[in-house]
Amino acid sequence: MIEIRNLMFQPLTLHMTGEEGGVHLGSRERKTIADAQLSDEIRSAADRGFVTVADVPESTQPDPRVPKSSGQVEPADGEPCPEPSRRDRSVPGNDNQAVARQRKRRQA
Repeated sequence: MIEIRNLMFQPLTLHMTGEEGGVHLGSRERKTIADAQLSDEIRSAADRGFVTVADVPESTQPDPRVPKSSGQVEPADGEPCPEPSRRDRSVPGNDNQAVARQRKRRQA
């Protein structure tokens, strides 16, 4: 696997070798592609200092930046966590404070 990092403060789109059309890199963004997809355009961009190209070992761990599809976080014991409870946003006494302010305004 090869990691490409955009060194510029503007987005770049580079062609790749193979079936896929290209790779779009935002400002300072990194993407990982297969070794076979490294094109001459990407190499020349690296020679000019627009991007860096680095070999990265292929990891067996899932990408932490990709969200889980289930949406639930699983604790260490393997059971899914319960849905978080919604907090009651009503604060007791707010109505009383509003009534008290109205009374003060009337008296003044």
